[in-house]
Amino acid sequence: MELTAPGGDLNKIKTAIKYGADAVYCGYKLFGLRASATNLSKAELMEAIAFVHNHKAKLYLTLNAYLKNCDYPALRDFLLWLKDSGTDAVIVSDPGVFTMVQSITQIPIHVSTQANICSVQAAHFWHNLGAKRIVVAREMSFAEIVETKAALPDLEIECFIHGAMCVAYSGRCLLSAYFNRRSANSGACTQVCRWNWALTQQERPGEYLPVEEDQYGSHILSSKDLCMLSKIPLMQKAGIDAGKIEGRMKSEYYVAQLCRVYRKAMESSGQDSSVWEMLREELQKVSHRPYWEGFYDFPAGDAGIVEKSDQSAYISKSEYCGKVIAHEDGNMVFDCLAKISLGDTIELIFPEINQDIRLQVNKIYDNDYKELVCTKPNARFRVPLAQKDVLGALIRRCLD
Repeated sequence: MELTAPGGDLNKIKTAIKYGADAVYCGYKLFGLRASATNLSKAELMEAIAFVHNHKAKLYLTLNAYLKNCDYPALRDFLLWLKDSGTDAVIVSDPGVFTMVQSITQIPIHVSTQANICSVQAAHFWHNLGAKRIVVAREMSFAEIVETKAALPDLEIECFIHGAMCVAYSGRCLLSAYFNRRSANSGACTQVCRWNWALTQQERPGEYLPVEEDQYGSHILSSKDLCMLSKIPLMQKAGIDAGKIEGRMKSEYYVAQLCRVYRKAMESSGQDSSVWEMLREELQKVSHRPYWEGFYDFPAGDAGIVEKSDQSAYISKSEYCGKVIAHEDGNMVFDCLAKISLGDTIELIFPEINQDIRLQVNKIYDNDYKELVCTKPNARFRVPLAQKDVLGALIRRCLD
């Protein structure tokens, strides 16, 4: 099973591949559903394609927005440029985009989860049009996905295995457009569903009916995060072609951590329980809402990571703090993204989990070797470390 990872920018694309992804999906500055992501210019896209191919991996470009009449001239011009770029596939939702891609290029087409493919019949429809792969709707059960694969063995099936879920059907939502005039279906979602909501009743205007709350408020429209870690061996056995991680808006650390955890899971079928327990623990060290298994509807008693919590705010056992850029004079040099204080325990993470380094911070220097009691974000610091081969390692502060 292919591990398909998010690439919100050029740096995250390279990180995803280094940390175990077989393929990345990313966006150009237009036509995608993550308009607020950094996305790529044409020059960056060509650099990303070259990097990915040099590492024997693939790059899929998201053209999955629903376009209006005024958008198609620009799409045509872009496709004329894209057709010889070496892009391994494009991901589309809109039938109009699908037909234009086919008419201008020979690039394989993957149909987005936004097309809400929920049945064998819908899969047949897109397969007959020439789709190479479908990203099935997150509303499909595991049994329905397996049935679809059995009915269409030549059609590649991709499923989401981890990440944020949308409260709307297959992610097609009008809340952002209604409240903020920014359409989710055009890539400009403002995540209105994450706001604090309350219920009112028509006969009691201005009176808010009680909703379960925690210290963060009530988030009745905000879904838990999907986590299919324990089901990876079953999904591989079922012949699912690709497992997809959500998160083009997430940090470089998120991408690295999820890629290396799921890569290890895909290589660990039959391993003893200690390996899987370690992987479950690693998933607690990335910022997330409580985990659940979505709509896959596995048999009773076959529970995976399902965190029973009403809390919808992000939780994590670690905090991403920066990246090592050099090793000089017995110190690791890093660009800091979050505060580290004397006495803190930090971990340096690498593509292979068993190579991670854990240490207590006993000295901190600024770039002029002045001793400090803590770091500050958006500056460069030094911490003593004997091991030299740490260039590119990501740093997290332990919170437990």
